[in-house]
Amino acid sequence: MNTIYLDKYKNEMLEKFADKIDKVEENGNEIHFILKDVNDVPLTCNHVYSILGTRLATIICTDELGIKNGFVLRYVFGKENREDIFIFITAVVSQSLFFPSIALQIPAAALYEREIKEMFGLTPTGNPDTRSLVLHEFPEGIFPLRKEFLLKTKVARQQRQYQFLKVEGDGICEIPVGPVHAGIIEPGHFRFSVLGENIINLETRLGYAHKGIEKLAESMKLDDALLLAERISGDESVANSTAYCQAVEKISGIRIPKRAENIRVVFGEMERIYNHISTLAGISTDAGFAFGAARLYILKERLMQLNESLSGSRILFGVNRIGGVRCDISAQDSRLVISTIGTVLRDFDKIISFLKAKSSFMDRLKDAGRIPRKAAQDLGVVGVVARAAGIDVDTRHDHPYAGYLPRNHRTPQQIIEDQIEMEKRSGDALARFEVRVREVRNSAAMVEEMLDLDCDGTFTGMPEKITPYRSALGYSESHRGQTVHWIMIGKDNSIFRYKIRTASFCNWPIIGHAVLKDIVPDFPLVNKSLDLSYSGNDL
Repeated sequence: MNTIYLDKYKNEMLEKFADKIDKVEENGNEIHFILKDVNDVPLTCNHVYSILGTRLATIICTDELGIKNGFVLRYVFGKENREDIFIFITAVVSQSLFFPSIALQIPAAALYEREIKEMFGLTPTGNPDTRSLVLHEFPEGIFPLRKEFLLKTKVARQQRQYQFLKVEGDGICEIPVGPVHAGIIEPGHFRFSVLGENIINLETRLGYAHKGIEKLAESMKLDDALLLAERISGDESVANSTAYCQAVEKISGIRIPKRAENIRVVFGEMERIYNHISTLAGISTDAGFAFGAARLYILKERLMQLNESLSGSRILFGVNRIGGVRCDISAQDSRLVISTIGTVLRDFDKIISFLKAKSSFMDRLKDAGRIPRKAAQDLGVVGVVARAAGIDVDTRHDHPYAGYLPRNHRTPQQIIEDQIEMEKRSGDALARFEVRVREVRNSAAMVEEMLDLDCDGTFTGMPEKITPYRSALGYSESHRGQTVHWIMIGKDNSIFRYKIRTASFCNWPIIGHAVLKDIVPDFPLVNKSLDLSYSGNDL
């Protein structure tokens, strides 16, 4: 952690907002600014966002009425290329239940504010869009993440009409797609406004598979909630369990062994490789090139068989545990991993070369689903989608965890080359294709490097009792992008509040920008190139 920068930013905020900040606390690389008044949120948050150049990671609301704190809001900002995390904390007066919106200054905040209104009944004043986000047929006036709402409560369904944005004009038609689709994908509704075949507006409505995970976690024991975290989205089991464990470990003040850190990296990158290959296969399918897809799916199957050999699970359930990992990697396992990934990579390179040689395939991807860098920046897009739009964000190196290394580990020449590469990226489906190809190769090299496990220990014991109401952030970089888990401990080592923000929650809004000026038949290809998860969004 770079304490020089942390102190610099802390001192700057204290100097500029001395009359608004009541107290400052530090928790590792987290710096907490406790604000005197909820109305100070827009000014302080906008400063750290626009002047200090941070990105909004999440907004967390907790019902702390039972411990005399009221409804508490935490605004979490992270800085690119720095480990520092800024958290602004304020309480909403329970008599008014209003808080000032920051969505007009920080567009990425809009969805978080809608979620808080729906789940807690706090109204963001100044947010132009406060429509229902996930509780489509939930009765009005009942807020499931308040402590007064019990998990076993039965509520009657209430029919409500959702107000889609209406685009009017000569020749403009609407095409509704979903929420039930002609396939095995999960439900989501897409409302296209088109002129001929050209898309002039797309509005997305999700939440049909909302699972209530954050409510389910309340009062769960820590080990039980880990099983829940793994199942947020099955293809992100390692990323989610890593973020969860990291948050609990930070609260507990423990450091896991080096061997366990490296093993987390190995499994995290193996998860990335098989998912990227699967997405590339899906892109090939939607581009009308079934042969390329078939060959890539064969490689995915080999990797999933490797996953099962190492962990007992094709999608890597059960890898992590609080304090370390459950799955050790023996010398024989290491040889199997290196051999299998080496064979897969050789075949992968042949298939990618074959795809790139097909002008019809490359032309199909070029310029499809182009995302302007400014739109991606404003909406807080993460992961491959952000990097393909020229935004250099990667939690593995911005906020290093497990065995990952910070960005300053790169040589000056590598930094220059990476900057040039970022500037060239155009934000279209082809750029996302290219970024995934590059990341498959980089992840394979990282796995081989981390298999040098010449260190002992896969587990560090937890303290018997954790002080109630302590909290911390855990984070990871899934194959879709940054995943953030925030946990507040309750009594008897249970969970008081569990807030999850996956990469898909950040990235779903960008699809409306990506398809503008495209034609309707391009939508499946653009959608696949973004690799968005319904389950990862519908928590």
